[in-house]
Amino acid sequence: LFETSVQAQFSIPMAISLGFGVLFATFITLVLVPVIYLIQEDMKNGINRLFGGGNEEAVAPIGS
Repeated sequence: LFETSVQAQFSIPMAISLGFGVLFATFITLVLVPVIYLIQEDMKNGINRLFGGGNEEAVAPIGS
């Protein structure tokens, strides 16, 4: 990024794009995807609780 030669001036925009692309993809992979998954699970549990989806009969343990 700090290179002053004419030949390197053509590579600087590509280096910036690749660097920010890697940072953006890392953020999405490590933060955004798990957060969306947890929100989806919370919504599913809330809908099940709201509409009474958790009232199934309990299964008897084996051997009783």
